[in-house]
Amino acid sequence: MCSIHNLTRKHGTYYFRRTIRLGPDKPFRLRFSLRTTSRKRAALLAPAMTLICERLAMNMTAKLTADGLNAAQRAEIFRRQMLAERDRLEVMHAQLHILAPEDHDDIDKALALRLDASELAAMDGASKGKVEDFLVARIDPKADDEPIVVMAWSDLAAAIAQDGAQDAAIARLAEIGIAQSALREAMARKVVNQARIAAIREFRQVLSNPGAAYAPVPVAGYEQPAQAPLNGLAPHMTPAPAATTLAGPWATMTPTAAVEKFFEHNPRTGGVDGTARRRSGEPWTEKTREQFRLPALLLEQVMHGRPLAAVTHDDLVQLNTCFEKLHGPSFRKSPKHRTMTIQEIVAETEDRVRRGEKAAVAAARRKGKGASQEADYADGLSRDQLGLGLSTTNRHWSFLRQLTDWFNTHQPLATLNYAAFIENDRRNPRDQRDRYTEEEGRQMFSLPPWTGSQSHERRMQPGNLLVHGAWYFVPMIGWYTGMRRDEICGLALDDIEVVDGLWQFNVRPTAIRRLKTVTSARKLPFAHELVRLGLPGYVTALREAGETMLFPELIAESGKGTMGDAYYKTIWTKIAPALPFLKSGQANQSFRHTVIDAMKGAKVSPEVRADFAGHKLSSQTEGRYSKAHMALLREATHAIPEVTSKLDPFPTTLLPARLRAPRKARVSKQERWS
Repeated sequence: MCSIHNLTRKHGTYYFRRTIRLGPDKPFRLRFSLRTTSRKRAALLAPAMTLICERLAMNMTAKLTADGLNAAQRAEIFRRQMLAERDRLEVMHAQLHILAPEDHDDIDKALALRLDASELAAMDGASKGKVEDFLVARIDPKADDEPIVVMAWSDLAAAIAQDGAQDAAIARLAEIGIAQSALREAMARKVVNQARIAAIREFRQVLSNPGAAYAPVPVAGYEQPAQAPLNGLAPHMTPAPAATTLAGPWATMTPTAAVEKFFEHNPRTGGVDGTARRRSGEPWTEKTREQFRLPALLLEQVMHGRPLAAVTHDDLVQLNTCFEKLHGPSFRKSPKHRTMTIQEIVAETEDRVRRGEKAAVAAARRKGKGASQEADYADGLSRDQLGLGLSTTNRHWSFLRQLTDWFNTHQPLATLNYAAFIENDRRNPRDQRDRYTEEEGRQMFSLPPWTGSQSHERRMQPGNLLVHGAWYFVPMIGWYTGMRRDEICGLALDDIEVVDGLWQFNVRPTAIRRLKTVTSARKLPFAHELVRLGLPGYVTALREAGETMLFPELIAESGKGTMGDAYYKTIWTKIAPALPFLKSGQANQSFRHTVIDAMKGAKVSPEVRADFAGHKLSSQTEGRYSKAHMALLREATHAIPEVTSKLDPFPTTLLPARLRAPRKARVSKQERWS
């Protein structure tokens, strides 16, 4: 058998095979020959075919969902047509009272003829999609001498002023703001005919029980019992409650479309394009806007394209179930994940769990006799690794609640209990991010990026290459300043100042990166080790080279993402595996705890510590960054352990110009094959 995923082999030829599901329909199997007997070529073709199949299936599913009518839209068309049919039937009955029909002596018989023929035509239209003309005959079995009256349905329909289902369907679509398409018109015609059938049957019941057409009339001294609806519908003349009315574009707006409308209605978010400003401060960052979009997208996938107006608490429960089955560290971190639905990612994660369980069983059987079989399950997971983090899920639920609360002011929604999902974080903040010890710091800065690498491409392998750049300085600045990752990576050369011969950072919002809070804007001194190991010379060399950013190699050519994220993905993920002491949650943020704890141990005042970390002070005074105050901050750096004291300075060495150029976007496998 062939061990390559989605491939089979028959008579030496490789075949691609995959099961595809489009929406709720029954899945079907796709199988075709790759026309090769080469295992190597088949292994290259299989992933490309898998990706193409996934994208085609997603596009087809999205097109089917977008082009048709969902349950809420069909329900709204049915409701509107029922109201129209009720009025039409009442008018038709009243006209029989005013103008006696020429071909009938009995009004009851004339009414029965019209109702029976209309119901028959509507049933024909609902089942076949169209109404073919037919003959209608009235025969009285009790009167043998009475003539048989025969007439065509088309003539009778004109006499009772019944519009065609096609015209009615187009009118209902226009009323709820849905663009016309062949599929939508066909679905709307069916709903129109179903509404006519229901209205006729309801009308017959009203004839036998006239009181059913009106709301109960209270009588003094008596309590009127509630009246049961007819055929599961509201009483004949009682309008639908406003809370359940689905009308206009709000009724058909998907969660992701509602997010964009939310941005448009709330300038504090940055508006439509993210550039709208408020007098009170900066708008939301693009990262915050993307974080707001994500839970709405996931909810839309769970709802299978239904509009936000149709959301129920059950949909939230289903979304929460998906959250519990995801692997937080890898969820939507890869380009592949960002093209998949949450259900597909859950299925993939479950497959990784199965591989992890197989690996555990295999390891137990081998009892340490070898690890050659581990490679088959290298990406396996255990059950206790599943579930998004508490802060992540709380953020998702908070954003969704903000969206639905706003949407509810325009279109009433069902009751949504977010308190069932948002949990209070009772963890001690001190325990969430472990600080680095002095020994761990010395171990970190003894790695090849600081002692010598093999090459620019192999920075974690020992060698003789020493280069100043993000690899060298970002962790070092983090250790000696406690600055946040984005604050460090987004520093511009203009943010580096020299005052009275002393170097300092000016942490401030820029066009490239914004700060977390208003109090994050601060000035920090260069620690002695940063000066000794060449940071001032590096800044000077970059300026002479015409650069504007402290770490230009972290800039993306597309302008997407933050420079801090770029550092994490391209550099820190390579450093972290070489640090055996690293615990879950320890990363660049732990540098801040290291600095604050070191200053606290040296009895540095809380005000100075708060200034260093960019935290809010209980009281602020003028001249916060006067020369005297900067001297206090500079003195506070002496409390930070000098874990780089054994490193030798070397002449300023920049990355080659080609490696300092903005990073190009990675080319996907599909794009490489196209």
